[in-house]
Amino acid sequence: MSVSLSKLGRARPLFFFVRWVSKAVAYLWGAVLLLVVSASTARAADTAAEVRQWLDKMSHSSQKINFEGTFVYRRGDQVTAMKIVHVADENGEREKLSSLNGPVREIIRERGVARITMDKKSVVIEKRGASRSLASKTPEQIDQIEKFYSFSSGGESRAASRPVRVVNIVPRDAYRYGYRVSLDQQTGTMLQSDLLNEEGVPIEQVMFITFDLLDKVPPTMREPARHGDPASAHPDGPQVSQPLPGGEGWKVGKMPGGFILAEHYRHQVPHSQAFMNHMVLSDGLASVSVFIEKNNPHHASPFVGVSRMGVANAYGTRINDYQVTVVGEVPVATVEMIGKSIKHHSPGAVK
Repeated sequence: MSVSLSKLGRARPLFFFVRWVSKAVAYLWGAVLLLVVSASTARAADTAAEVRQWLDKMSHSSQKINFEGTFVYRRGDQVTAMKIVHVADENGEREKLSSLNGPVREIIRERGVARITMDKKSVVIEKRGASRSLASKTPEQIDQIEKFYSFSSGGESRAASRPVRVVNIVPRDAYRYGYRVSLDQQTGTMLQSDLLNEEGVPIEQVMFITFDLLDKVPPTMREPARHGDPASAHPDGPQVSQPLPGGEGWKVGKMPGGFILAEHYRHQVPHSQAFMNHMVLSDGLASVSVFIEKNNPHHASPFVGVSRMGVANAYGTRINDYQVTVVGEVPVATVEMIGKSIKHHSPGAVK
């Protein structure tokens, strides 16, 4: 087929016009896609900033909010119902918890000290170290946690008949579990918290059933509790538990990123003169306990290998004449990594 030069000349303006339109359309589509991507990025940034604002609101709520409520704590097949009264005033934060099922129990907590009453017998426990509850974290501590967990919005929902914002806390590696928390839209108070395993299935849950703000502080909560001396109040005396400044010859050689030795104690074994080393490793949210106890002929068969203890995983090993047990609500890979890296560096010990 032949085309005359005259016809081709007449077609050139149409050809260039069509090509110009095609380029313009392509440019416009590119601009539209760029706007969509930019808008999506901006929305993602806004969402991340919004989630962080909710977590900061949560961290401040415990210092400002007076409330009472009932909640259930579910761990495995065990369910406990509790009533709580929380007060924050010039005297600091105070909480009173009372069991609603099972044995009669009452816990009064303030300033790192807890009095636990059960069957009319009271024990005062001094709480050492920083709390690993997410609700008690400061904004600075949340900054550290965010290095090992990503935060995202889970939308809106309801808990205790109140509107809440859901926040997903997803681990950045396979060495810790995730969380899903529901924060009261009015106050930021955590009304539900789910601990999620590797498959995203809740294995531990705290869920408020009722939640009411208090206009007035109840008379029983107006004055700080008088606990007395925590050490002398402990039934086994002050020598039962003492913090250790160093590892006393024991060292964890390897642990997941973000985990540090948060606490180290020496406990007296009940009904014995023997002592047990207890190390607490934490990334600020997840925690792992390491128990080291010298063997004796009366002990049962040594625990070696991996085992599940309720919702927690455990790893046991023998090092020289000691039983070492690593346990925590973390994946198996975490307790196994830590347990296999523990060494005893004291003179004469096997390294």
